[in-house]
Amino acid sequence: MPLITIVTGGGWFVTYKAYKRKNEGEATQAEADGWKAQQDVYQQTITDLKGTCAYIKEDRNLLREENRKLREENNELREKYNAMENQIIDLRKQVAKLGRKLEGVLPFTCAVAACANRTRVEIHDDDALDIEESNKEH
Repeated sequence: MPLITIVTGGGWFVTYKAYKRKNEGEATQAEADGWKAQQDVYQQTITDLKGTCAYIKEDRNLLREENRKLREENNELREKYNAMENQIIDLRKQVAKLGRKLEGVLPFTCAVAACANRTRVEIHDDDALDIEESNKEH
């Protein structure tokens, strides 16, 4: 009879089930805490990646702006260089022209300081006039 009372009374059975649920609840809570910790790490990683992406975008935009400015400076320098090259070419042409004028005039002047035939020669743009005037004087 006592055995039947214990089995049918369910006292130990209820206590066992409650104990089992408590242990299962602790396991479930630990599992939930683990998932929560993993979710927190995931959210922190997302936040860090967003910050990194923003930094990279800002840096990229700065580099694009700097690259644009450098291209503009390069174009300006190229234009100045080409202008200077053209100026050098023009100056070389002028020097060559003046050299030819000088060669044409020098045979008609006297280099001796005390010479009576020594005259002052003025060089004009027209080579033919200079040579004719020099020829008339000598």
